[in-house]
Amino acid sequence: MKFTANQPFILASASPRRKELLDMLGFAFEIEPSPKEEPNPEEFNSAVDYVRACAALKARDIAAAHPQAAVIGSDTVVVLDGEVLRKPQNKGEARSSLRKLSGRTHEVITAVHILHGTFELPFHEITKVTFHELPEEWIEAYIETPDPYDKAGAYGIQTLSGLFVKGIEGEYHTVVGLPMSSLTQKLAQAGLISLERSHVEC
Repeated sequence: MKFTANQPFILASASPRRKELLDMLGFAFEIEPSPKEEPNPEEFNSAVDYVRACAALKARDIAAAHPQAAVIGSDTVVVLDGEVLRKPQNKGEARSSLRKLSGRTHEVITAVHILHGTFELPFHEITKVTFHELPEEWIEAYIETPDPYDKAGAYGIQTLSGLFVKGIEGEYHTVVGLPMSSLTQKLAQAGLISLERSHVEC
């Protein structure tokens, strides 16, 4: 099963994980990350407001130069007790985030902003993730790898650090970085993609 894009598509993200997820739908798209600096989460009333603003910022920035394309902007944050855990900049920040997440349940919020001409559709999904209690030696070994430093909350559920995860409540792909079930439904409902029909010999 694959889909056909009814106009050019641009993914306004440099994330290799989002590219891999969007590739699942089977149509060609361009990648053009927005160079805009993300705002400070402390300027917003909630983590949802913040992540939706980040997704909108990326989409609008790229759509301004590509009015004929459908642009997908997206952003993901990890939230624990109301605190937004961003991508760690160093080992200390990575260690701190993982210690906070150890043995706890947190939220992963991924916002998506779709723009095509005058059509504009923002939405977000939330998945709850519960961690095992993490031995300190696991944390120390993990932060010595490159893996934590391009991921919100200092971990990726699709990498070796997925072993930290005891369970999830919600869509798995939301945690990876793009809620594919909701995204596909919304793109199809808006007429931006169509199911490619093929005849199968039985």
